[in-house]
Amino acid sequence: MNRVPAVHWSRAPNALVRVSLALALAGLWAPASALSVRSMQSAAAYSRAHRGSAVMIWRDGQLLFTQAQNGFDLQTPHLLASGSKSFSCALAVTLMDQGRLDLDEPVSQTLTEWRSDPAKAAVTVRQLLSFTSGLPGDVGSKRTGTNVNLYVQALATGLVATPGERFSYGNAHLAAFGALVQRKTGQDPAALLQRQVLDRIGARVWWGRDQAGQPDLAASARMTAQDWGSYGQLILQDGRWKGQTVLSAAGLRECLRGSATLNIYGLTFWLNRPLAGPLPATDDLPLQALGGLTANQIAPSAPGDLVMAAGALNQRLYLLPSERIVVVRFGEGGAWSDEEFLSQLLADK
Repeated sequence: MNRVPAVHWSRAPNALVRVSLALALAGLWAPASALSVRSMQSAAAYSRAHRGSAVMIWRDGQLLFTQAQNGFDLQTPHLLASGSKSFSCALAVTLMDQGRLDLDEPVSQTLTEWRSDPAKAAVTVRQLLSFTSGLPGDVGSKRTGTNVNLYVQALATGLVATPGERFSYGNAHLAAFGALVQRKTGQDPAALLQRQVLDRIGARVWWGRDQAGQPDLAASARMTAQDWGSYGQLILQDGRWKGQTVLSAAGLRECLRGSATLNIYGLTFWLNRPLAGPLPATDDLPLQALGGLTANQIAPSAPGDLVMAAGALNQRLYLLPSERIVVVRFGEGGAWSDEEFLSQLLADK
C-alpha cells in the first residue's frame, strides 16, 4: 500500500481529490476503480456530517481519497475501540502458520487451570475468537471497577453458557486468548503481533494496558488511518505483502467464517451476509455494529463479501474484496448507518 503523500491533510483535506480530479480532466490520470469522485465525496460528506474525523479510500492498494474532518489530524493515532479486536485473528493465524496453534484445540491444553472444570476444559480457541466460549462479555473495569490484570480475571471467571451456544461480545474472550498466547510463546501478545505482522507491512499500533502491563486486545488499540488501512489491505490481499506471505490465505479464510451461533460474525470480523435467525438474546451486543442492521444485514446494497472491523463511536475498517477496495472511517459518535455510507460510496458503480 502506498504511503500518504507528504501533505498536511488537516489543513488541506481535499488536496488529493482536487489534484486527482484536475489530472483526470487533463487526461493525464485515470482512477484505478469505477468509484467516482462524486460518490467518494458524497460518502465523506455523510461521515463529516455525522461527527466524522477521517475517511480514507484505497483500491488495489492505491490511495484514491483522503479527507481529515472536523479538525482531526490524520497523523494522529485514533482509538479503534472494538476495531482492535480484528488483530487477534491475525495473531492466531501467525501461530497457526508456525504450527503452534490449532483453532479447534482445547484451550485447556495450554491454560491448564481450566482442566478441572469440565465445561471450561471443552472450550476451543475458535470459540474464544468467535465470542462463543461461554464466558461473559466483559471482565475488569466494566464489571468490577478495576483492571488490575485482565488476563487473570478472565481465566478465573466462570462460564455463563455452554461453549458454542451463546454469542457474548466483550473483552473476556480476548483476555483469555491473550493469556493463551502469552503462555504458549512466553511473549507479550501485542509485541508478537507488532513484530510478526505489523512491522512487515510498515504499520504500527499503540495498545492500552492494565495495571499488570497486559495489553487489552479487545478495545485499546490506537492507529493512524493510513496504518489501519495497510492492515486492511493485508487481509484483502490474502495475507500477501509486496510478494511475501505474511499470513496464510487458508488461515485468514477461517477468520471470515461465521459461527453457528451468529453467522454474521467470524473470528473477530463482521460479515455482510443476511442474518440467519434472530439476534442472540444477550445484553452485550455491540450497538455500533448491530443497531444499524438494515433488512437483517449490515449493508444490503454493498457486496455480500464485505468484511468489517467496527468500534465504538463508529470506527470502521471496510474491506470489499470483489471491488478490491479498503476504506477507513474514524468518528466521534452519534448516529451512523453502514448502509447509508456504503450506498453513497458505491452509488456510481
